[in-house]
Amino acid sequence: MKKAALILTSLMMGSVSLAQTPGISLKERIVAMDFYKSNHDMMFGAEACRRVETLLSEIKKLPTAEQSRARAFVKTYEGQVPEKILLPLVYWKFVKKSSVNESKILQYWLQTRLQALRDYADHPLKKDKAAQAAARGLMTTWSSARNLSLNSVELTENLQRRFPEMDDYSLVAGGFVPGNVVELVSHNEISPERIQWFNDRVIFAGGKLDFNQPYMKMPLHKDDEGHPSFKDPMFAKIRDMILSSKESIFIDIFLFGGTMGGTLSKFLLDQAVIKKKANPNFKVLMLHDYATNYNMKDEMMPIFEYIKNRAATDPGLKGSVYLLQANIQRHPPGIPFGITNLVPKTEETFKALEKRNTYYESKIDHSKVIVVDAESDAPQAYFGSKNWSDHSGGYYYDNALYVKGPAAALVQAAYYDDVDAALTTDVNERKWFYYKEQGYSNEAYLKNRDQILSWFKLKRMTFPAVGNQPVRLAEANVDAKIKDTRNMLVDMISKAESHIYMEHLFIYDKYINDALMKRKAQVPGLKIRILADHNGNFAMGGLPNTLFLDQMLRHGVEVKARRTLGIEARFPNGKTQGYHQENHRKITSVDGKVMLVGSSNLNPDTLQGSFREFGAQIFDQKVIGGFEEEFTQAWGDDKQVGPFYETERLQLQLSGKTLSPEVSKIINDLGATLLRAKDDIEKR
Repeated sequence: MKKAALILTSLMMGSVSLAQTPGISLKERIVAMDFYKSNHDMMFGAEACRRVETLLSEIKKLPTAEQSRARAFVKTYEGQVPEKILLPLVYWKFVKKSSVNESKILQYWLQTRLQALRDYADHPLKKDKAAQAAARGLMTTWSSARNLSLNSVELTENLQRRFPEMDDYSLVAGGFVPGNVVELVSHNEISPERIQWFNDRVIFAGGKLDFNQPYMKMPLHKDDEGHPSFKDPMFAKIRDMILSSKESIFIDIFLFGGTMGGTLSKFLLDQAVIKKKANPNFKVLMLHDYATNYNMKDEMMPIFEYIKNRAATDPGLKGSVYLLQANIQRHPPGIPFGITNLVPKTEETFKALEKRNTYYESKIDHSKVIVVDAESDAPQAYFGSKNWSDHSGGYYYDNALYVKGPAAALVQAAYYDDVDAALTTDVNERKWFYYKEQGYSNEAYLKNRDQILSWFKLKRMTFPAVGNQPVRLAEANVDAKIKDTRNMLVDMISKAESHIYMEHLFIYDKYINDALMKRKAQVPGLKIRILADHNGNFAMGGLPNTLFLDQMLRHGVEVKARRTLGIEARFPNGKTQGYHQENHRKITSVDGKVMLVGSSNLNPDTLQGSFREFGAQIFDQKVIGGFEEEFTQAWGDDKQVGPFYETERLQLQLSGKTLSPEVSKIINDLGATLLRAKDDIEKR
């Protein structure tokens, strides 16, 4: 157990130093995240480690005497050991016997308890400061524990009895990161005129990308000539971050195209040339998922072609710009019920699938992240729901969180595994990289793999505080070993006392919706108000957001929809296409005290880890208050929002035909029932 003790001591001593010195240590947080990821498969990889009925089935296969021992063990410890610990413990003790893994599970259990103590000690909303200090002291004592057993005091003491305010769980391995400045950025032009502006300047369907146009310049001030979007606060923030950079820029962006993408990519590379003259080690790394483009390939690929070609030919950029394809193969499939297993992964099927606009398994790097100068005294990060493309982002409702301080450096650390996966040495994974013939497969970078990873890996571990705000990061990482957004949101909902304000593109995750209805039943006076999107781009009468809508409305959850615009574009080649604005936000505020914002939609495939997502929880009451004031104003303004149903009763649309309320209800209820059963059917 010596190695285990060293890991835990590193975690706890780093947390102790946080209270004693002005520097904010990230070392213990990264160690904790790595510990969690490295033990994930042991804890949850086997189905019997996750599901009681599967474990019971495995136990029944054992000899009779061994079955009796296993059942007696469960009977003895089921009231003492949490189920998520007991299941893998029984599995490795009786089914796949491994004394090494038994010891590791006890270590894992202690780790979760130490993290729960740490989270209580660091939690900005807890009021008993003396108890928080005592919890920190107990962490220090327990971190030196050796030779754990199921009867060790470190595993058996009732912490909630000792610290009544404390939660007996830890939501995020990285915990709360103090010392930051946070800002919610929410405004860009959403008028019909802006939509038409983009439609008039498309770079496909007969249009083209022309950098000589005056609107393709980056305006540095409001009165400058140039692209109007970068005068909007949401996009001006990205510009200003790039301008301020001195050492590095990391970008992982899902949708990036059109005149916005062209203007920003030229500005980014022009700035990289300037930055490299001042700092020869200046680097830009861009990560993008080419397998899914949501019918925007023609808008996006000219931008990436420009970046790829200029990075290869511009002498001022030599060795400074990396354009990597994200590796999505490690995500679990988003398409339910094992349907993806029906499609053989062969060279022939790949060639057919490569021509599609959406990856068939619904595995997506959905990130919208930029990090600037991660190793500096004041690293910056910006992430949220905003894509950077004319027809997905240019006129949508969105939120993004700007973070300056130690938490921004931890954002880059969280993406190290993504870069490592992009530079995979696995031949089978590399076969499923898109557009290999066009040079987007990362093969050219493999010879410098170690060098790139060494540069990207966060080496600095201690950062000065630049503000007074704690941040708790939330993500679904590159292989879904971390997927904490759902748990974090359910936790927020379960503690709401006054109000919950939510603005979301999708609201059909059964766990989130059930948590909302349960909390409303527990606290009848609780105001739960959701501004949803009517899913106009799907043209199905509100589906899929309608799936659980009636249930929530019956429970007193209030749901309205933003009044979004739909405009038909007529392109230079004479073709027409309809575009519909989206309420693309993914933001939740509770009681004016805590807010969660990021890229995660509230639907099953996103929250189960099929999508790579990033967000954060913040506690800045001024920032949260600003959001809630705007939300409340919009909620009461009939010009901005209205009832979710366009008619008094649900009427879905399929293939352009409006269905009767009776048929609509049958289809909707069937879909809701299937979603409720999905995890059991898939044995998650």
